[in-house]
Amino acid sequence: MRSFKIIYLIASAILTLSFLGCKKVIDVDLKNAETQLVISGEVNNQPGPYHVNISRSVNFSSDNTFPPVSDAFVTIAVNGFTDTLTETSPGDYTTHLFTGIPDLTYRLHVETQGKVYTATSKMPQPVYIDSITFVEGINGVLYPVANFQDPPGIANYYKFKEFANGIAFPGGRGNSVFDDRFSDGRYINLTLYDDDSTDVKPGVKLTVQMNCVDEKVYNYFYGLSQVTSPGSPTPANPPGNITGGALGYFSANTKTSRTVEIP
Repeated sequence: MRSFKIIYLIASAILTLSFLGCKKVIDVDLKNAETQLVISGEVNNQPGPYHVNISRSVNFSSDNTFPPVSDAFVTIAVNGFTDTLTETSPGDYTTHLFTGIPDLTYRLHVETQGKVYTATSKMPQPVYIDSITFVEGINGVLYPVANFQDPPGIANYYKFKEFANGIAFPGGRGNSVFDDRFSDGRYINLTLYDDDSTDVKPGVKLTVQMNCVDEKVYNYFYGLSQVTSPGSPTPANPPGNITGGALGYFSANTKTSRTVEIP
């Protein structure tokens, strides 16, 4: 039986995600079809430009070379304005003219090889980390704790990313997801467990970035954490928000961060 790899060009940013909160089970559909289009893109509340990557999935037995898709027509529309992206390198399409604003809905449109793919994502309001503390695990291993106030009465979905001295943890480590389904409006002390804590050590300047994402994007990353976790027997395709049959996701999200030197 053939399975196709979806650990594609977003692997550098989001390969190994760990789920930290209670979450309902999401059925993950195994894909045993021909290679599929893979789209990954983001708009956020930081100054652009923003990027949309387009490639092709590969057979699971193949190496990690994901063929880029060139000459696509890509736009992002918001509030009556449409930006036509430029292909700045093979398969990488870049915006020009805008900065993301919370509470607005962004629409991705991709045309390639006679097919159309779309996605919609509404940017949530940002939530800010108050402080970063640490807890000590087995054998003196340190784990960062993100402390923040969850806004009451709103469903919030979070994705975290960690950096050591300004460099993202390698291999996608330091990426975590969390939702407030059982902690709405509470003050959160969220321990960020990583599969390898070698980057969390005294003297390192650790940055924790907190992204507020919408529910569909959260479900995508949560599903990815299931199929890339240790012991997962078969790679699978998490539920993305791209219509038209492509794999991947398009996210309009806010980014906030806090940096602390580990004592």
